[in-house]
Amino acid sequence: MVNYADLTDAQRQLYLKALIAVARVDGQLDEEETAFFTQVAEGVGLDAQLTQAYLTDEAGAALDISGIPAMRNPVGALILRDLAAMAVVNSELVEKEEALIFEIGKAMQFSVEEVNEFLDWAFMGLQWQLKSAALLERYA
Repeated sequence: MVNYADLTDAQRQLYLKALIAVARVDGQLDEEETAFFTQVAEGVGLDAQLTQAYLTDEAGAALDISGIPAMRNPVGALILRDLAAMAVVNSELVEKEEALIFEIGKAMQFSVEEVNEFLDWAFMGLQWQLKSAALLERYA
């Protein structure tokens, strides 16, 4: 099974750019998201200055869909999985986030059905979390 240590530097950069792009779909990154992405970048071994450029979208640091290589492989699957998880982290899946994940998946050469599997997995996880919260609220 692939893990983050297996990613090349270029794949790590794509990973971070894609995560930030999904989070930025709503138009902004808040302090909490910025801190989270800084930790993610540090965890996968990316340079702090490069990470800051991605977070502030300096000098073309944003994700370029046309520059995403074909990655229908374990690394691409890892990226799609984490993008799907990122999309539901705030307890909802926004249509723009979903559309961007489909674009990224298509660029990596995944089929619509395959991207849907990742999104379905994330949505099931979201439903599980919401049910858990409802159960706990019942006894609050």
